[in-house]
Amino acid sequence: MLSPRKATLLFDIDNTLVDRDAAFHAYLQNFVGKNQAVFSDKDMSVVHEEMIALDCHGRKDRKLFCHELLQRFPALPYTAESLWEDHMSLPDFVKPDSVLNELLERLSADYQLMIISNGSANMQRRKLQRAGLTDYFEHIFISAEVGYAKPDPRLFLHVLNYCRHASIVMIGDDYINDMQPAMAMQLKTIFINPDNETVAIMPDLELSSIHDLEGALACMI
Repeated sequence: MLSPRKATLLFDIDNTLVDRDAAFHAYLQNFVGKNQAVFSDKDMSVVHEEMIALDCHGRKDRKLFCHELLQRFPALPYTAESLWEDHMSLPDFVKPDSVLNELLERLSADYQLMIISNGSANMQRRKLQRAGLTDYFEHIFISAEVGYAKPDPRLFLHVLNYCRHASIVMIGDDYINDMQPAMAMQLKTIFINPDNETVAIMPDLELSSIHDLEGALACMI
């Protein structure tokens, strides 16, 4: 039976629970260092800007990202497949956030915590492990394992089968993939929006940091 007094919290991973952009920047520094000969005659600030633009905060299909990166820097000694293998080291650059861990520890006493994420299972689960977050979540749903990717409502419908509470809150940083489908399904929404992105329809709450989540939930639930 659904409980009306508690809530299920659905979390995105990248740039919500895990500072994926910071991990990507650290990965880039390592990648460029391993391939210095390719970039020796280039302005490195421009190289980093171009790679970050190609990455699109990790929202672009990874095979497409690898393909475009090799097109832009054809001297790189990789195939698309070997570049993807190298890119699979990105979780190694994720840094734990002790403040977030403590927050999730407290929330897990009062809420059902679950993850709904796009991406490959290997990559996303390793990010969670590296950040020390895996054990806080009752269920972890990753698009590559379920067979549907956000914003496909079928992924959300699959996840809703495991929710134990009537009140369900989607928490994420991606307006299109996280907020829009959740709002369409009449879930409560908390938009992690540190860049103050302008959106067409405002979610229920907007936060500049996941660290502010506890107080926001106290006002919402």
